[in-house]
Amino acid sequence: MKKRVFSLLLAAVLAIGTLPSAFAGYENFTAQASYTPGQFTDVAESAWYAENVRTAYEYGLINGQSATTFAPDSQLTVAEAVKLAASLHSIYHTGSADFTPSTPWYQTYVDYALQNGILTAARSDYNSPASRAVFASVLAAALPQEALSAINTVADGAIPDVSMSTSYADEVYLLYRAGVLTGSDSSGSFRPDSTIRRSEAAAIVTRMADPSLRQSITLTDTQAELTADEIYARCIPAVFKLYSYNARGDLLSMGSGVLISANGDAVTCGHIVNGVSRLVAEMSDGVKREVSVYDLDAQADIAYIRVVGSSMAYLETAAQVQTGETVYALGYPGGGAARVTTGTVTNPANTDYLTPLIQSTASVISGNSGGALVNSRGELVGITVSSQSGGTPSFSVPIAALDSMDGATAYTPAEYTRTHQPDASLCYDKQYPVPDFGKVTGVPLLASVRDRGTTCYYYRLSDLTDSSRQLLQYYAALNGNTFYQFSDGAFTSSAGYLLSVKLYETTYQGTPVLGVFVSGIQSQPVGGLPQAASVQLGSIRA
Repeated sequence: MKKRVFSLLLAAVLAIGTLPSAFAGYENFTAQASYTPGQFTDVAESAWYAENVRTAYEYGLINGQSATTFAPDSQLTVAEAVKLAASLHSIYHTGSADFTPSTPWYQTYVDYALQNGILTAARSDYNSPASRAVFASVLAAALPQEALSAINTVADGAIPDVSMSTSYADEVYLLYRAGVLTGSDSSGSFRPDSTIRRSEAAAIVTRMADPSLRQSITLTDTQAELTADEIYARCIPAVFKLYSYNARGDLLSMGSGVLISANGDAVTCGHIVNGVSRLVAEMSDGVKREVSVYDLDAQADIAYIRVVGSSMAYLETAAQVQTGETVYALGYPGGGAARVTTGTVTNPANTDYLTPLIQSTASVISGNSGGALVNSRGELVGITVSSQSGGTPSFSVPIAALDSMDGATAYTPAEYTRTHQPDASLCYDKQYPVPDFGKVTGVPLLASVRDRGTTCYYYRLSDLTDSSRQLLQYYAALNGNTFYQFSDGAFTSSAGYLLSVKLYETTYQGTPVLGVFVSGIQSQPVGGLPQAASVQLGSIRA
């Protein structure tokens, strides 16, 4: 389990003697105010939370919103969450929660929280509703770890919608194991993105203050088999929409990407990254972040990238997937809203391609490129790169392909493009940067014909000994050597080279040939998800 920053900060505070440890303990939670039955007109004595409200009020942890109302169904704000955590911390360590009034009212609690490791940095959203994830993160730092000892068995990954890779996982699992949190349904779901009501907050803080109120539960790894809705809730925070632009600021493509570390390491498909000048990730919450590039593997059609940021949700990975296993594809089809589709692995290593690909029945379309293929535990097993007509079958690069890629230096997309220029020795004469089909595949050139702005290079079909693989080799050369995107039936340069490449089966002087047509173009259309290549060129579509 990753280090708990909050516990380290708190340990440092205690070590230097800022707080008088002689007063520390649960015995400090005693009645500091008198609660009269019916004091809050909106808290019925029969309500499930009535006793929690009374106890929290008497301990000096939570007040009403007025002298006569508690507002049990109102959303707890971030400021109120910080106040609760600061009050818990202060009473536990000093025996009181006396804070100097301030403007705004919550500033005194924020200052205390920052000084004592409850918050690690100031926030800008104190008046906003607190999500359950935020509430748990703040509350877990209110008491030392010895005061939150485990009474429950909750296996790593057992909370259906809280992956161990999320930034708040440590805190949530700590509170589940301590019996402070129990989940919102029979499977123990946490609902991290939903808001929390004041009635719920009263119940939780009283469990923090009084261990006798904590709840016993057991969540094992057998409960980590997730539904499609649970997969979506758990995984989509780590899946983002990815935009690519040329040097003029024109949009080249829209696809998807997946975070694989909290510090922004991520992966997408290669045909989104090729030759671009700028990449922008739009996260599931709408926040846009700049993206840099580590490395690109054109044959596997996978790119190792980095999203600017820290403490971000990410997906854990799994190295293997088996035939018949249920998988889920997540991404942004059509550049629209995030979506999850369900399928089954039909071939974990389809060798019809230059790199063995995971073949499944999970449907994907243009825009899914670079998105996640996850197993039923929400672990990342592959990156979507292509599909056949109708979206199925679909193909994904195994995440293990990242093992051979270089993650030492992150370049801006423009820098990466400048430092990875096409190799002129592999290009047609006077047609730079278009790779020479014959040099890439070993097939001899039959003839070339120039007609105004188009040059056509002809190759005998009979000389293509393994046509499917040779076509794939050339597509990889287009992607890796010349930064071409596939769109509208043609490979179009995305690096400012105004050349388009199309391939046709035709005849030359009565001989069946493959024609490679290289033409000047006037625009650069938005690229999409190419369909998996087959012997028939017409099966490849944006």
